[in-house]
Amino acid sequence: MSFSHTLMLGAFAASLLSFTAVGAAFRGSEGSLNHMDHHGIDLLQELENRAGLDHRQATESRVDRLEQALKPMWAAMPKDSAGRLEAAGVRYLLHRLFVQRHGWFVDGLDAGGDAWDSASPAAVFKDHSSDHHSLFGDRLDHGFTLHQVAVFAATLETMVHGENIDRLGVTYRLQGLSRSETLTEAEAAEAIRGYMVVYVRFPQGTNISTVTKRVYDFHDRSASETYSTWPDTINFAKAIRSRIVEDVLDEERTSWETSLKVVEEIGERYGRWQSKECNVLKNMLTAMEIPGTGRVALSDFYAPALHNSTWNFVESVPYLRQLGALDESNPQQPAVIIPNYLNAPTNCVASSKFYSVCCIDECEDLLGTLEGKIAAPDATPAQIADIISQLPSDTVQAPRLLSPVLMSRLEEIASHHEGKVPLHGRMFAQWLHHVYPRECPFPHISGTTNPVTQEEWLRTDKTLEVEQSEIRRILEEAKLVDRSAETAQAMEPDMPWHFEEELFVARPKLPQAKSGFMATVFKGLLLAALVLAAYVLSQPKDTSKKGLLPSYSSNSHAKYV
Repeated sequence: MSFSHTLMLGAFAASLLSFTAVGAAFRGSEGSLNHMDHHGIDLLQELENRAGLDHRQATESRVDRLEQALKPMWAAMPKDSAGRLEAAGVRYLLHRLFVQRHGWFVDGLDAGGDAWDSASPAAVFKDHSSDHHSLFGDRLDHGFTLHQVAVFAATLETMVHGENIDRLGVTYRLQGLSRSETLTEAEAAEAIRGYMVVYVRFPQGTNISTVTKRVYDFHDRSASETYSTWPDTINFAKAIRSRIVEDVLDEERTSWETSLKVVEEIGERYGRWQSKECNVLKNMLTAMEIPGTGRVALSDFYAPALHNSTWNFVESVPYLRQLGALDESNPQQPAVIIPNYLNAPTNCVASSKFYSVCCIDECEDLLGTLEGKIAAPDATPAQIADIISQLPSDTVQAPRLLSPVLMSRLEEIASHHEGKVPLHGRMFAQWLHHVYPRECPFPHISGTTNPVTQEEWLRTDKTLEVEQSEIRRILEEAKLVDRSAETAQAMEPDMPWHFEEELFVARPKLPQAKSGFMATVFKGLLLAALVLAAYVLSQPKDTSKKGLLPSYSSNSHAKYV
């Protein structure tokens, strides 16, 4: 190629680079809008406009750490072509975030037996702030970015913080303490103990601002009688306070601000800490398990209650059924599903107006590990099997070889979805239940169960606990069943499998992106450059022939020849 040709192509390439730079700058300006919704509205700024600067600052301080916590799950969520997650996906993601971090089952986020798209996640604010409800609800119609989901989560945490302030204020009132006065060490320690009475002993929905000293004293006196681990709970709170006061000045040890830091830390950590009680229940159930199934025969579940008045497992059959904890696929041997029972509202121990503290769903950590390794909303059966076979749980050892039955089920799911398994669907959750039968709940079809608290169940005038006569009848019927044969039939190959899919998170169609102006210009220039290059390279080196390009020499001006 002649020097003149090279120079011309070099100039053309430089122009292309300049257009590329302009395009990159244009795309960078689009990236700067990531914190804004489709109307160009910054959620944090709008929070400030509606709730004030203090609320915005308190929320903003939480956003970065929540965004980091969300990232592994976010990477595995199916998003639209703009990289946004639709409303049901936001609800599902936020529910899992708060369960994993704190053991909080947030009202309005937990599906409670319904489909994930049965309500907007903005419903969590409906009864507490119409401004927050409309702010998030109106914008969820168009999906959320990762940052916007983090702002939602941070806003909820800020409102929970406000509730902590109210609860601690009630405790001070009931104990005759003043926020502005310096407390003695004994008074400050008693304030935290009293806070735990209000936090743990009063059921969800209680208007704590109206609680009287007489009612408070009753719950305080009866705590150790009705709550077997109450001494451990108080020691947990004491340990939190001891750690917090180590980092403050001596004159601030008993201040209101320090006590508020203590109760904040209690709220963050209590769910994980109290889960040890769930582990005790789990060990009791697995000791009675039909081997390998994650199920306890109903007769074994109830039998000790005939001779032990303090036996834990006495929920009535209708209540177990509504909780989704009863497996009746074999009518001759109904059984209690261990993880479904553990994760039911009946085992929640503390509550606020926003959430209940319940047993940690152990399957969340397993699914989270899988998501972190795949970083996509679906995967091939081989990918999933490679990871799961190396992933242990509390009761399942690894590495292990997945059985042919489990592998065929996984392939069955993939064949239903064009060769890949969606990680956020009912059928895969069902598969995980059979892989980890004591950790992963069996996913019932939405609308077939309605888990409610004991208080909600009793409001319908229904029996909460099983009658002694009913236990005897169940035990008599169990004697008629060949237990050894039933155990064999209940092993993994014949465990319940319903071939009915429900995707928890919608999988939006991803249309081909439309070219913007800069992209169109760049593609056109690139095509012209390629055509020009092809033409130049096809020309003979003899420049005496006529051509379309000017000829350059070191001692003459450009001219056409």
